Amino acid sequence: MNPRGLIATCAAAAVLLTGCTSKNSVSDADAAAASEVAKARAGLPSSSSTTSPGDDSTAPVSTPPLPAAVTRNPIYAVGKLPSARCAEPAYEPTSLANARAYFTQYVACLNKAWAPAIRTAGFTFKPPKLVVVLGQSPSSPCTVDDGRDYYCGGTIYMDAATHLKLYREDPDEARAWMALEIGHEYGHHVQALTGVFAAMYDREVKLNGVDAHLEDTRRMELQASCYSGVYIGADRNYFPVTSDWLTVWGLVIRTTIDDEHDHGKGENHGYWTTAGFDAASPGACNTYTVASSLVG
Repeated sequence: MNPRGLIATCAAAAVLLTGCTSKNSVSDADAAAASEVAKARAGLPSSSSTTSPGDDSTAPVSTPPLPAAVTRNPIYAVGKLPSARCAEPAYEPTSLANARAYFTQYVACLNKAWAPAIRTAGFTFKPPKLVVVLGQSPSSPCTVDDGRDYYCGGTIYMDAATHLKLYREDPDEARAWMALEIGHEYGHHVQALTGVFAAMYDREVKLNGVDAHLEDTRRMELQASCYSGVYIGADRNYFPVTSDWLTVWGLVIRTTIDDEHDHGKGENHGYWTTAGFDAASPGACNTYTVASSLVG
């Protein structure tokens, strides 16, 4: 599979948003959510269908207001993300060791940039753990298919296999994809630290209708990609973001495919990731107060 086919993420604290099953300290909530999403997704159109969610849905939909913890989260008011003054990691993804070194260095830079913002917003900062594997899903509290990058229970899990494969095919695209992906998974960590996961879980357990669930999922996933763009925008002079790099990255962020309707179509993915980059501020990433068309 072309890695650009789907940003495959798993946010364990809001399991029904990504279809994972968790076995950690929030296991009861996660198990309930996973059970509900399994029932909901059984009625979804197949990935080969050309029908978008909502077109012919007859499922009852209940949409309580989105909680203030997501629509007016203090993280939106912290201003521009401080630059970590980090260069793009120089490691080329030609081996598991190199891919692990790239992601490890990138996460360290993300920590430098996001920690002050998290604290300014009044939350406690805790760096995520990082696990990088090759071609198989690691042992984790979440059940996820091989070949996926995902966030679960405070840990970012990256599968180097897809990144190594893409690097052999197109090195420039591969490096842009790696930067997008690790920033996206880190974006889920930001959501966890700022209470977004907990607030959305409380909402989701009361929500009826497949379409409503999927729209909430897209709002979270698009925000995570927006946060990925925020970091690159904040560090653009040190990364550095050249015109050539920006051209490739721009292509990557706009050509994702969302067959399961849970991450947002390429046009919207590009819109939000670019919005984060241009503003270099999490305030640009409030995906919860915009029209459904911007998160479709």
